[in-house]
Amino acid sequence: MVRRTDDSLKDVLRDYRRDQVIDVARRLFGERGTTDVSMDEIAAEAGVARSTVYVYFANRDELLRACLKRMHTQLLEGIAQAWGSDSSPEERLSALVEGMFERLDDNPAFFRLALTTQDAVSQGGAAVGSELALIGLDIARLIRDLVDEGQKAGRFRAGEPDRLTSLIGQQIFGAMSVRAGDPVPAPRHEAAVGTTDFILYGLARPG
Repeated sequence: MVRRTDDSLKDVLRDYRRDQVIDVARRLFGERGTTDVSMDEIAAEAGVARSTVYVYFANRDELLRACLKRMHTQLLEGIAQAWGSDSSPEERLSALVEGMFERLDDNPAFFRLALTTQDAVSQGGAAVGSELALIGLDIARLIRDLVDEGQKAGRFRAGEPDRLTSLIGQQIFGAMSVRAGDPVPAPRHEAAVGTTDFILYGLARPG
């Protein structure tokens, strides 16, 4: 029993240190505006040995991908309650937008860096680009589910679901890009409601 408890504690500490390295790396990447930050510096800033970083990540590209994966995991955790309840498609869409804004607000500089890096002809660019593509596919799946539910309930307009999913995704991505560059962004909930209303109603008045 004691051994099992010790093993569980070790697992918790291991996960904590890994997340700590990821959070420090994400902050440094964003502050520097470049992915060219050494693993030595990340280790020192995280307060762990260089060898500890390499226990979790074979190289910097793997660490970059982990930074994006952690943001994605935090997003899914943040919207889980809305998705698990009997909320309407509109309410879940608003929760998704607000959840994405929350992850963006954690580190706008890293978000901007990820967008510029994904197009770079480099290993880092390829790592970021492939991870963003996977995240994008998962977000698109969530949006597509909302579109299907909204159409079946008669709450969303008729139309080709894949096209509507793409249009909604473009609107959210555009709103995130604008927010990432805004030195004084609007309060997150207010911005999420405004973005959701625009997606749902365009320039027309709700109702």
